[in-house]
Amino acid sequence: MNSIIPNIVAHKNAFAVQKVANDLILVPLKGNVAEMNEMFTLNESGSFIWEQLTEVSSLETIVASLVKEFEVDVETAEQDVVSFLEKLSKYVLA
Repeated sequence: MNSIIPNIVAHKNAFAVQKVANDLILVPLKGNVAEMNEMFTLNESGSFIWEQLTEVSSLETIVASLVKEFEVDVETAEQDVVSFLEKLSKYVLA
């Protein structure tokens, strides 16, 4: 799973990103066309994970940051991060 993080980071520009109120909206782009029927509305924790995706991120550091920020247990945080990354990966690996 750690190998997918650099791939997502390298392709963050494959998503149009817009902040609306407290949510972050991600819209996958294919070419220069937005896939509006496949957009993601990220809540506070999803937005936090998105912001944690950098060149130096690892699954472990993102999970630790999520645990600290939201006072969630490690197992739940890891499941949430992995699920989030798997959903995004389908757009950067396509």
